[in-house]
Amino acid sequence: MKNKRSILILTVILIVSAAVPAVAFEVIIDKEVKVKSQYIYLKDIAEFKGIKEINLDKIKGIDLGKAPLPGYKKYINKALVRLMLKKKGFSSDSFNLNFPDQIVIKRDAKQIDSQVISDFIKDKLSIILENNTDKYTLDIKMRNDTITIPNQAYSLEIIENREIKTGKMTVPIVINIEGEEYKRFYIPVDIKAYKKAYIAKRYIPQGSELKRADFTYKMVAVDSFKNEKFIEKETNIFTQDIELSYSLKQGDILKKNNYKTPYLINFGDRVQAKVIVGDVELTLMVVARERGKQGEYINVENPDNKHNFQARVISPQLVELIKD
Repeated sequence: MKNKRSILILTVILIVSAAVPAVAFEVIIDKEVKVKSQYIYLKDIAEFKGIKEINLDKIKGIDLGKAPLPGYKKYINKALVRLMLKKKGFSSDSFNLNFPDQIVIKRDAKQIDSQVISDFIKDKLSIILENNTDKYTLDIKMRNDTITIPNQAYSLEIIENREIKTGKMTVPIVINIEGEEYKRFYIPVDIKAYKKAYIAKRYIPQGSELKRADFTYKMVAVDSFKNEKFIEKETNIFTQDIELSYSLKQGDILKKNNYKTPYLINFGDRVQAKVIVGDVELTLMVVARERGKQGEYINVENPDNKHNFQARVISPQLVELIKD
């Protein structure tokens, strides 16, 4: 009898509990809301009352679409919010929407003056140009006076994998906001580069011996920043009986690939080695174990103890090794 009574009481409790509706949580949104993100998330524009933590986690990711462009506004309907909540499994009687049938979403904006971007490009490119040219001109053509972005901290970046070269080109600029790329655009620039070089005064045929009198050293326009082929003013190529590999026309630039630098030392040559270790300097005779041009490092051998080491070619009779 006692067990039957307990079962009856439990049944009544369950019936009463089922008859009492669950307390609905409330979603409150102002008539006009400002957002910073590129997307409108319900959690960013709404206030929630009477909601359980587990339910709050379910609706944190509700996306109401893309935010308006900076400086513009967008309208969100109450019906959209209701639909998105139902998609998350909430019944109509489990929540109350406390806001107008239509709300306004705004996104604050600010302007970046074109001069700021122009100065940024100039500063970055000047580092490259100053290190690789003797003189240059840089003309930056901004298409707009200002660029509109969200009212947030930003940084500018030049895409580094883009090769910077002479002539007309576009420089890719990225505006980053909160560490992510917000906008990318391409700025036209016109770069003219100049370097000092040896210029042929006349036509010089292939096989001719290089003579200083056939060249003038002056500033010329170049189409590349790569300077490894240009010859410095202080050079000894005109005193080494070097012949041209290719003919040069009047006005052509003399470059390192126009001639073949002779090997000063050949395999098996016995040459003097000057070895400098700190303040101590000594000389000894060594045998070249490979050939080398001036300034190159070659392998040489001390014939007395068969010790091999690398030394720099100075002349046909001398190599040098310097150790701190």
